[in-house]
Amino acid sequence: MATPVKNSVHGQIKIKGEKAYFRGDEILCISVRDTLRYDAECIVLGSITIRLEQGHKMPIIYRCLYDPKKAHMEFDQIKSIPGGITLSATIERNDQLLYANNTDLPLAEEVDIELVKIE
Repeated sequence: MATPVKNSVHGQIKIKGEKAYFRGDEILCISVRDTLRYDAECIVLGSITIRLEQGHKMPIIYRCLYDPKKAHMEFDQIKSIPGGITLSATIERNDQLLYANNTDLPLAEEVDIELVKIE
């Protein structure tokens, strides 16, 4: 069994209800965010960008490292508050949003992320 990397999250990216076809110019972005800032913009604690290749198939395996010291308050405290630390994933092509997660995903060691098509 593999030893988990401290301060990282891993899992799979899936797309709900369709088989996506990638042309090779899409970018998958995954981020761990401090979202408990009310009306202020969230703080990105860590992120990863993956360029998708032509014909890339789902699911996509990911691992994202993050720095808990970037949070606006003590990390363990904010993590214990629902919605405090969340994951976000998007797929874009030429700055156009194609897919995104549409639910709050709390941080855990392993998180599978389901994306939906943006119409």
